[in-house]
Amino acid sequence: MKLYANLHTHSTHSDGKYSPAEMVKVAKDEGYKALAITDHDTATAFPFLKEECDKAGLDCIFGVEFTANSDLINAGYFHMVAFDFDPEYPEMKEYLRKLSVNETEQTKYCFDKGKNEGGRCEISWESGLDNITWEEVLEYNGAISWLCNEHLFRAMKAKGIVTDLDYEPFFKAYFGPRRYEFQVPYEFLDVKDLIKLVHDAGGIILLAHPHRQLHLIDQLVEWGLDGLEVWHPELDEAERQEAYKIALDKELFVSGGSDHSGLCGGMYDSFEHPEETHYYIEPLSSGNTEMHFNELKQRKINKEERAKIIANM
Repeated sequence: MKLYANLHTHSTHSDGKYSPAEMVKVAKDEGYKALAITDHDTATAFPFLKEECDKAGLDCIFGVEFTANSDLINAGYFHMVAFDFDPEYPEMKEYLRKLSVNETEQTKYCFDKGKNEGGRCEISWESGLDNITWEEVLEYNGAISWLCNEHLFRAMKAKGIVTDLDYEPFFKAYFGPRRYEFQVPYEFLDVKDLIKLVHDAGGIILLAHPHRQLHLIDQLVEWGLDGLEVWHPELDEAERQEAYKIALDKELFVSGGSDHSGLCGGMYDSFEHPEETHYYIEPLSSGNTEMHFNELKQRKINKEERAKIIANM
């Protein structure tokens, strides 16, 4: 199935590879007609996305991917995609500020530790963190407030220290499990509280890539969950079919997107043979149908069209 909208992507405002302008071009070239940038825990990309989509003739919707704590699952957290809320709503604005502090301070910790250990990673480049300062990282990334390993890597690349093919060894050398050594100053909200906050800010919230989580939908719906992702690379075909049936049966909104996979994921440049990696997916194979995208935009379930889909399943 070739899909209409890519509603789960990440830009340079969080841990994506493309600026909003680059993302719009890549998505349009691939054949998408609508787009959302759902950066991790930050909302700063949307004004740039909207401007570029207007120029390119693409539709768009505002979104953010949040991490939410939960004792419902062994992993301890869910990823949730929230759409069309007000990032200036006071409680939401403060929460987004805290999330940016968490990520940036964690990244600074990994940067400082790499420096203290010599800043050198003898894999495919001669010198690593020795040749860059934190001030240069901040200057290169400008007004972006949520800084992760990607922002450090791009600043190093701009100085000629690394190339795209160095990304995987760079990440393993300086980040990887080291990130979890750092105790962030602010806790992620519990999933129930996050759902409430998004609703209070005027938005709707969906469960992202619900791999091995579909048995928890009833509980999440009781807490106010509005929908779930269906066409996402992390779900196999059986999970997609089950997720879609659940969404139709419970009249939940449907979404999906390529995330870090596919052309819009931007990871192909990090490998000599991307088609051999788990990041490779067929073009237009992840995202959302035009009907379900319009449901999200209009916040109204199309019961007549859904009845036709159910009758043909």
